[in-house]
Amino acid sequence: MTQTLDAGREFSQLDSVDATGAPRSMTQTGTKSETFVIAFGIAFTLGYTVFQMLNWPLFTYMPAVGRTYFWLHRPLTGEGPPMYWYGWIVTSAINAFVVGGIATIIPENWLHRATVFFCVLAALWPAALAGLRIFILYWATFDADFLNSVWVAAIPGLVGTAVITYYVPTRLAELMWTRWLLVVPVICLVVLGYTLLPWFLR
Repeated sequence: MTQTLDAGREFSQLDSVDATGAPRSMTQTGTKSETFVIAFGIAFTLGYTVFQMLNWPLFTYMPAVGRTYFWLHRPLTGEGPPMYWYGWIVTSAINAFVVGGIATIIPENWLHRATVFFCVLAALWPAALAGLRIFILYWATFDADFLNSVWVAAIPGLVGTAVITYYVPTRLAELMWTRWLLVVPVICLVVLGYTLLPWFLR
């Protein structure tokens, strides 16, 4: 009788261990940590690029006078040049922490699909803005200045992203999940380099 109980205990312990030999609670914690890190990395680089382009710093630091202002602050006379990038970094980090936290609690297939959506949107939104600006410059036969807006460009960007995300196979979305962490920072650096080019050519 005691041998049967001991065998039952051993089988129940084996049942709580997966193929890698780690208890399920440990592998779930590891998976959640990995999910958080990957989601944080993607969200931070995307967020920094977007916040830099929209100029949304959480605060503005004025090094010449040693002052810090909440949100975006245009320098007053005698304050010197502002430093926005500290604010962009903090805003991006807060955004990435929130996204990382959400990523650990939503179902995996939703996570993969949402990652595809936001990564594609990050590419199509500026592409739509560039396309609208080219249209205004070369082909518009009317006053089309109202099209030169980040928010107007969001409409074709969102529509195109929704269509692409809908047709991306589930298996491809799953395979791309970790690869986005390598692809997104490189693309974001190219976009940032292009937007900051005028500052280096002065």
